[in-house]
Amino acid sequence: MAKKSAPRAEPAVVVTGPEPLLVRRTADRAVADLAERYPDRGVRLFDCSRRSDSGATLAEEIAQAGSPSLFGDPPILRVDALEAADDAAQAVLKDVLADPQGTAIVISHSGAPRGRGVLTAAGTAGAEVVKITRPKDRDIRRMIRDEAKGAGGTLSDPAEQWLIDALGTDSLELLLAAVRQAVADTPGGRVDDSAVATMFPQQAKVSAFAVVDHLWAGRTTEALRLLRGMEQRERGVGVAVVAAIAHGLRMMALAGIRGSAPPPDLTIAPWQADRARTNARRWGATGAAIAAVAARLPDLDADMKGGLAGGVALDEEQKMAILEGVVSRLAAHAGR
Repeated sequence: MAKKSAPRAEPAVVVTGPEPLLVRRTADRAVADLAERYPDRGVRLFDCSRRSDSGATLAEEIAQAGSPSLFGDPPILRVDALEAADDAAQAVLKDVLADPQGTAIVISHSGAPRGRGVLTAAGTAGAEVVKITRPKDRDIRRMIRDEAKGAGGTLSDPAEQWLIDALGTDSLELLLAAVRQAVADTPGGRVDDSAVATMFPQQAKVSAFAVVDHLWAGRTTEALRLLRGMEQRERGVGVAVVAAIAHGLRMMALAGIRGSAPPPDLTIAPWQADRARTNARRWGATGAAIAAVAARLPDLDADMKGGLAGGVALDEEQKMAILEGVVSRLAAHAGR
């Protein structure tokens, strides 16, 4: 077990984790706290992933910036992308962290193997090491709502889901930027599903859910209009529409029809259950009707992905003719 060095006179914080946005925001807050604590000192930023224009090495620049001078205390150091730092720079950072008189410093790290020696040195020196983990789905949804609120707006539950379906959650930076943009572009900042559909008309997955929403409500004209608009913009939209139909049927079976109840280990948000019940009521869903459509979906999905029969694949026009027929028939079932 490593022996702890003498306590530092000034704070040191290391933020590490695989989610760049959360790492950066946590480091930003740490720097802001230090700037408030030391209002007479500036902040010196070092990005280890970029080459310096000064001619000095990164190690030399960090060592110089972190040293006391005749002109007062050294600045607060902010060191980003530790994983990109060379061995010399990492050695200097270890020295800064181990020095009881070392200046206040905040270091961010991607969680990669490279740079973990500095993290170990930080722990030994008594620095605060903040480990950022990949957020769970409920945490991401809370972040989306908080982002909308922070931008001065609100996001409806369906709009939130559509944004997630459109952009995914792999890049929280992209997702939260889209939330801010949606709030900025929507009158009053009140973002609903129609605003998101307008914002991302090219996203087949989002548009597919819009098509299916019209389908369950029996709005055949609107469903076909939107579907044909999708067809004109991109290829392969049929796969997304079939997936959206399958999702809607599954939700109705789980929570939409009378007597249905989700398994205890499956969490469904209240708004999802409400939406499933609304869709089931509009479409006239029964267990038999859901089963009949579900039984056809594998063949329909195969048609949309190629439809190989006798060595001949369906072309795009044939696929769309099949899909439009299915959408029309399902929409016509609504209210029966």
